[in-house]
Amino acid sequence: MESKLKLTPLQPREFFGTPWSGEGEWKPRPLLRRLPGPRRFRFCTFTTWLTDELWLVHDTTIWEDGRKERRDGTARLVAPDRIRFTYDDMPGGTEIQLHADGYDFSPYRMLVMVPFLPVPLQILAHDTCRWDPARAKLHDTIDIRLLGMPLGRQVMTLQPESD
Repeated sequence: MESKLKLTPLQPREFFGTPWSGEGEWKPRPLLRRLPGPRRFRFCTFTTWLTDELWLVHDTTIWEDGRKERRDGTARLVAPDRIRFTYDDMPGGTEIQLHADGYDFSPYRMLVMVPFLPVPLQILAHDTCRWDPARAKLHDTIDIRLLGMPLGRQVMTLQPESD
């Protein structure tokens, strides 16, 4: 099945301007049995373009228990193959490097609410996204660490929403 999108690192508006949605799962490392998991979720994201180089990103995660998380951030094209992202819960932000087969985030810190704790934890995330043109799907893998210790992995598969 051929996708209608022209996905190249030189056309970020076409790629990121499309709403995406899909499903995923958070799996803690087996040695961390006290963490809740695995946990399934649905994810969707869309953008509001301010200029060709600046846009707002709107993300929604709905966990299997019905809990809904909404995040809004900004994205700025800083080079033809690089985008800078900032969110309130992402101290220092991150950059992504675009490739023909997807993109890689620079490692980023994120404040995460854990249901059984009263304060957010600051985790370190290593995040890669790969485009599968044969299936018209984006595979996002996020390895998560806390204080240098691997906590687990979040994996999701997204696809562009149809018009």
